[in-house]
Amino acid sequence: MTRIDARLLDRWDRDPSLPALTAGRTVLTMGALKERVLRTAAALRAHGVGPGDRVVVHHERSVEFFVALLGAAFAGAAHAALDPGDPLERVRETTRDCAPRIVLTDARLAHRFTGLAEVLTDEECAAYPAAPAPALDASPDDPVVVIYTSGSTGRPKAALISHAALVSRLDALQSTHRMDERDRMIHHTACSFDMYLSETYWPLLAGACVVVAEPGRQRDADHLAALIRDHRVTTFYCVVSLLELFLLARDPAERYDGLRQVLTGGEPLAPDLVARFHARSTASLTNLYGPSECTVYCSYWVCPRDPDPATVLIGGPARDTELHVLDASGAPVAPGDPGELYIGGAGLGLGYLHRPELTAERFVATPYGRLYRSGDLVRVAGPGGALEFLGRADRQVKIRGIRIEPAEIEAAALSCAGVRQAAVVAHGAGAGRALALFVVPEDGAPPPRALGPSVRAALLGRLPRALVPRTVGVLAALPLTANGKLDRPLLEKRAGAAGAAPAGRDRLPGPGAGEGSGDLGGAGAWGDVDALVVAVWRDVLAVEGVIGADDDFFDLGGDSFAVVRVVEALRARLGLGIPLAALLREPTPRGLAEELRTLREAGA
Repeated sequence: MTRIDARLLDRWDRDPSLPALTAGRTVLTMGALKERVLRTAAALRAHGVGPGDRVVVHHERSVEFFVALLGAAFAGAAHAALDPGDPLERVRETTRDCAPRIVLTDARLAHRFTGLAEVLTDEECAAYPAAPAPALDASPDDPVVVIYTSGSTGRPKAALISHAALVSRLDALQSTHRMDERDRMIHHTACSFDMYLSETYWPLLAGACVVVAEPGRQRDADHLAALIRDHRVTTFYCVVSLLELFLLARDPAERYDGLRQVLTGGEPLAPDLVARFHARSTASLTNLYGPSECTVYCSYWVCPRDPDPATVLIGGPARDTELHVLDASGAPVAPGDPGELYIGGAGLGLGYLHRPELTAERFVATPYGRLYRSGDLVRVAGPGGALEFLGRADRQVKIRGIRIEPAEIEAAALSCAGVRQAAVVAHGAGAGRALALFVVPEDGAPPPRALGPSVRAALLGRLPRALVPRTVGVLAALPLTANGKLDRPLLEKRAGAAGAAPAGRDRLPGPGAGEGSGDLGGAGAWGDVDALVVAVWRDVLAVEGVIGADDDFFDLGGDSFAVVRVVEALRARLGLGIPLAALLREPTPRGLAEELRTLREAGA
């Protein structure tokens, strides 16, 4: 098995004039990409980076992001991509854990790493010569990726992925979903979800072109649809909730027959969504499954057509992969019986960074060899041993494709002022699935009307947005079962009942109680667009109190699906062609109202 850098060099040298990356108006050929990557690798080597080292990459989605992570691989190091959208405290905490030899970022973000690690900017890297990549004293078993996921101990954990594992998975994808120089694939997945690795390396190795989505617009259905149309995209990956959002946000009559293959995963895929996608595209739809510890995916199932499936499976093993369904004693279960999924083969990760105990707990020796204990419950339910996903054996949840350990959120909540106890549950299904936090106040804590919003505000400053609960409820005591354990089903039921009006939202601060209140018909369209915006937000977000002119839509609990509902309501009320990006660009009532006036003047 070869290293990823060697494979890329071979591909680039064969066709240096082929387009490799398209980002906005910038088009980079394979030869030009190679030159920039070699400059970055030379800069890293000049600063002592080599095999076994780690490099933090901290760039917005851009050409510079690709150059940085590929340059790290060509220097022999493993990259850890940290999202610039994460809170500063989270970025610094993760960097400390990673202990990188160097950080690659731009001058605008360099201050985030003061006192933590040496920083190299893209401008500094560009000054180095594009020297040929030297022969490294390196192995395919060296780590090439460090990917952080939510941790049950209250801090994120980092899985180490080797060159050999990554190459194996890319070859597996290419063997079943072939791409070549005629293909285009969108890169839009956040670096907190490991599919970004496939969106990066797979098309580059196949000779296809990567179409880079604008930063912050990865869930903007209008933007993604424009990229698919304008760049003749043939291959598209998205988590299940984004596929749902995409079909919901676009004209139901719009078709996507230019797409050849769509891959999805990260969340349970409903049969109804499969049918709706098949009705609007001739592309194949493949359901991928797999934890980050096993490199992007380990099983796949191409959803059948005519008829559409009544049950969506996660399928059988990817190439060079072993799947074992075992009981609590480690013995195989009978066909059709539920059991825990254990995963082995070439895509298996190396373990967890700085976490030998956790590595030993999850990467276990069995009679079938070294396997990863997934914690997922499955059963054989289809021809050829195809598997059906049944749920989790522990508390881990997935929302919008992101793995979340409730214990990490609970630990962060317990560090907030005024909180004595905390419990997190997930409730709802599909696009409506959300996190709810319940807290018990300490003596002398602020009253519940103030404590809930203050805790959520504190969490927004400490955790990635995907880990911040949509609701915060304040209880006198956490409910217990008859045997004294936390009654999570009761909390889930309570959270579900309050889901339409999340806890804390009816306590939102803002000047002028009652401003903008009333139903949608009470706002005079263009006569008072500011009041209309507030009224629509209140209806969609179920906010009963005041929404201030500078309150943030997403801090109020808004998400991508709420964006669609708000924009559709405003389109109907104003008779204006409003792009989804308008609310993403201007997420406050004041800013959105001004954006709407600008669109009207421009004749949108």
